[in-house]
Amino acid sequence: MCAQYKKMKFGVMIAVLGSALTALTAVEAADNTGTEVTFQARAISRLAIERAASDLLDIRVDRWSTDEEREALVSILESEGNHALATAMNDQPDAGFARFDPRGGRGPGRDPRKSTLRYANEIVRDETREVILITNLYIGFGSKAQGADGSKLAEYPLSFILLKFHKDADGTWQKGVGRLFVGAKVRFDHIGNKFTIDEFPNDPVYLKDVTIK
Repeated sequence: MCAQYKKMKFGVMIAVLGSALTALTAVEAADNTGTEVTFQARAISRLAIERAASDLLDIRVDRWSTDEEREALVSILESEGNHALATAMNDQPDAGFARFDPRGGRGPGRDPRKSTLRYANEIVRDETREVILITNLYIGFGSKAQGADGSKLAEYPLSFILLKFHKDADGTWQKGVGRLFVGAKVRFDHIGNKFTIDEFPNDPVYLKDVTIK
């Protein structure tokens, strides 16, 4: 009878542990897709050697892409290339948006319409935080986007945003820096487990004083 009781007790413990793991997985999934965060950056692009222009770039992340979504996109990228990846992103849930602030800065007055983000990921390690955002739209330029030589960006179907932050001594995230590539190709870094920039025909837009709101 004692052996039977122990067997029953062990079965109950396994069931409770299974329920706890299921609940934990659900919480992790909710955290992965339900966190809304807003960033604002000063965007500086070189228009000529002797001068630069700046605008404000607003970014809102409504959800972080899941591991399964990332793996599906990586599979398409590595088997079919960047154009297939850009097409597949149309089937991804909206991850948020990026747009140049319509209130403007001192820049050239880019298209203020929202560009829907199709992929959003953050990597937090110790005192650093890296945010990677991708869309199949040309942020701030729409259909008018072109290369530095005036050519169309047909070979570069993606926009890629990279933001980096560091914590100060008090554990508070400091203002970050980043880059926006309008018209780019990406690849997947299997060592870092992240998408990274591969090719881009234009100088990036440099992002400074990036704040988390």
